Amino acid sequence: MSGECGVCAIHRSATARADFAWESTRWVLRHHRNPAPLNGWFLLDSKRHVGSAADFDAVEEREFAGVLARSMRAIREVLGVPRVYVVMFGEGAHHVHAHLIPRDPTIEGTAAWAVADWYRAVQVGGRLPADPAQIGQSIARVAALMQGAVIS
Repeated sequence: MSGECGVCAIHRSATARADFAWESTRWVLRHHRNPAPLNGWFLLDSKRHVGSAADFDAVEEREFAGVLARSMRAIREVLGVPRVYVVMFGEGAHHVHAHLIPRDPTIEGTAAWAVADWYRAVQVGGRLPADPAQIGQSIARVAALMQGAVIS
């Protein structure tokens, strides 16, 4: 094992850029890679390799809430859902990445912590992943809404 950060590797990957909806000098908003558990499951990453929001510099600290809120509003609008969950663990990759998960009450089995079981089922092949064509449309629509984000 190389010890390379998976999130940093995604940021450098030309193929992963297809999943990016928006980026600034400090942030990346990207869709979950295939197989994605749900259409609209985005991640908000810090560009700087930092393991916890508690370790943000002053600028990251000031910007984070605004970028997070704007991203959540865009996802909510595009997916037509009443809420977007935010989950940050940081154990799989010690690099700040917030999972932004659309909560669609019409999709049984995705409420609250049950969404973790949905995620695991997709990862092991017990459930079908989200449709890549729908994901592409969601990325494009979220990108259009985030286009005016004035964050350096």
